Amino acid sequence: MDDYTTPADSINGEESSPNVEVVRHPSNAHYYAIYDHQNEQRATLIVVVSPQMRVLHAELWYYEPYRVQESTLAAIYQRAVQLLESDYLGNGLGGSQLRIYEGERLKEELVSHHNPDPRYQPERLIPLFPFAVGYAVIVLSLFVVFLLSRTLLRPSPADIAALRDVSTAAMERAAPTVDAAPLEALAASDGLLEPLPQAETNGLEPSVMADNRLMVGMVARIRPGYRSFVRSAPGPDAGESVGFMENGATARLLGGPVWKEGNTDTIVWWYVETETGIRGWTPANTSELTLLEPAQ
Repeated sequence: MDDYTTPADSINGEESSPNVEVVRHPSNAHYYAIYDHQNEQRATLIVVVSPQMRVLHAELWYYEPYRVQESTLAAIYQRAVQLLESDYLGNGLGGSQLRIYEGERLKEELVSHHNPDPRYQPERLIPLFPFAVGYAVIVLSLFVVFLLSRTLLRPSPADIAALRDVSTAAMERAAPTVDAAPLEALAASDGLLEPLPQAETNGLEPSVMADNRLMVGMVARIRPGYRSFVRSAPGPDAGESVGFMENGATARLLGGPVWKEGNTDTIVWWYVETETGIRGWTPANTSELTLLEPAQ
C-alpha cells in the first residue's frame, strides 16, 4: 500500500518542526458517536478500514469516564465490540485490534477553510437528465419509423382490390381459351379418364409473389437455381412427394390452381405434368419468392 507524505510545515501555512511529518494512508474511517440514556455523548468509536473494507484498527474513546458509572462504561465497550464483530470483516490475522483511550476534551477551535481547490471534494455527479431525454427521443423516433413503415409499405385496399381483379380476370380468361381436347386425348392415351382438378381460391387473398400470367394449358418452368417438390396433393404437408422440378425444368399446367394459406402470402398450387411424365401438384411461389414462370 502506497503512502502519501506531506510536510507538516504546509499545514495551516505555519512553520513547523522539520522532524514532524503527516503521513496519509489511503483508507477509510467510520465514525460512531455513542450516547448514554440521558442522550449525552460518552464515547466515540473510530473504525479504520482498508479499500477492501477490512478493519485495520479501531479506537474507542471514552469522554470523562470518571463521571460515568462502571455499568455504563461496560455497556459502551460491549456495544463497540458487538458492532465490530457483526458489521466488519477482520484483517485476516485472527482478529482486529480495538484500542481504548480515556480522556477529556481540552478545547475547541474554529478552523477556516481557505483553499479554493482542496484535495478532498464532493464527487461530481454526472447529470442523467440529458441522457434520459436523448434515450427517450431515440425510442420515440424508432416508434415513429415503425408506424410509418407499417403505413407506407402496407398495400392499400385499392392495390389489393386491383390485384384481386387481375388474378380473377386471368383465371376467367384461362377457362374459355383452353382447348380441353388435347388434354383429354392425353389422358385417354394413358388410360386415365379421370377429370382434371379445377380452380379453388378457398376464400383467400390473391398471391403477391405468384406469377399471374400462368394459366391451364400453358407450359411453365421453374426459375433457374431453384428446386421444388411435386406432391400428390396440393399443400406442403398434403399427400406425398412424387418428384421434383429444379433449375429451369418445364411442366405443363393441367389443372388448378388451388390457393393455400402461406406464412405471409397465398401459395398457388398447380396440377402439372413434368418433362419426365410425373403428374402432381407443385407451388408457383413461396411467401418470399416466385418459383414458376411462363416458359416462353
